[in-house]
Amino acid sequence: MISKKIKIVFSIPFVIILLYTGYLLNIYDSIPQIIPIHGYGKNTDGFGSKIFLFFPIVLNLILLMFIWWIIKSPDKINLSFEVKEEDKASTYATVQMVLAVLSIFITIILTILLFYGVVFK
Repeated sequence: MISKKIKIVFSIPFVIILLYTGYLLNIYDSIPQIIPIHGYGKNTDGFGSKIFLFFPIVLNLILLMFIWWIIKSPDKINLSFEVKEEDKASTYATVQMVLAVLSIFITIILTILLFYGVVFK
């Protein structure tokens, strides 16, 4: 059973994705047709269409679906320690919360790294 608190925390990345997607759609016309797609800073080694800006959103959603699958079935996680029967519920709740918080960090990091050079100039 997934607690309401974990569901709320896990919904935060989706709010972030919606905000960034809305922002991207808002400024999409002002972004040049050809954008750098490889490299960081001034070390660009590839260029592509601005449609590539939507791939990080799709990648992030795929990662979030995978994390949600793990959250839904924490008993399938191969933990590095033995979980006692009386501690299973609290251990699984802790693992679920850690994964929900991790999903927030993944979303923030992906958004900053992949959009920073092109969208947030």
